[in-house]
Amino acid sequence: MRMAAVVIVAGALVFGVTGVSFAPYHAQSAPPAAAADVKTQLGTAVTHAGFAADGTSLGYVQQHLGHTLNCLEGTKGKNFNQSWGHVCQGQGNGILVDLKTASGGAALMLVAESAGTLASNGLRSKDLTEAKVAAKGVAALLKVIAENLK
Repeated sequence: MRMAAVVIVAGALVFGVTGVSFAPYHAQSAPPAAAADVKTQLGTAVTHAGFAADGTSLGYVQQHLGHTLNCLEGTKGKNFNQSWGHVCQGQGNGILVDLKTASGGAALMLVAESAGTLASNGLRSKDLTEAKVAAKGVAALLKVIAENLK
């Protein structure tokens, strides 16, 4: 029941928020990722989304939301931006890439893609409160993934 509610919320985010198109992750070949690798990246991304959610300036919020998006997409992601810094470097290929091959990860792709879309939209915002709320949403979605990853 809880997962169904998460999927409904994630779907609403995907369709209710103007999205950014992502590179077709299914077309990228990556070695199978262990769930532990994805969880490491998720932990880092959640931490930085939390930093963004607690930020007091738009620049700070954008910097940490950028870290989160880079962790989600990995270096080959369409929205990856090296200028934000890659705090997940060495932890995997990006959550969206590695989640596909992690055990049980495919079922969580919709939530991960929603987190990426929300992070992208938060980064484009020029309103501090709006960007912080987006960061809180991203952190919540990433925690759902971590809790449901096998």
